Amino acid sequence: MKLWPYMLDLSIGPHDRERPIHLWLPLFLLWPPLVVLALLAFVVTIPVDAVLLLVGRPYHRFTLLAYRCFELLAETRGLSVRINADNNHIDMTFY
Repeated sequence: MKLWPYMLDLSIGPHDRERPIHLWLPLFLLWPPLVVLALLAFVVTIPVDAVLLLVGRPYHRFTLLAYRCFELLAETRGLSVRINADNNHIDMTFY
């Protein structure tokens, strides 16, 4: 099982400045609301998929879509984004 990212390392600053602004943002504080959101999503999508299966509609994959969205969130762990403009830069790393 993959875990969601727990920390965001954010560095923002102009190129001519010696020390950029450096922030560590705790993303693990967002985990409890995301767990509640995931449970609500599955409470809604599982009955919808069951009804669509009984009706005979061939595409009843809303539960799989919700699961893959939360799996995609877990895949962002280890992502590093660097943006360099003419006069400043932004570095983001998800841990």
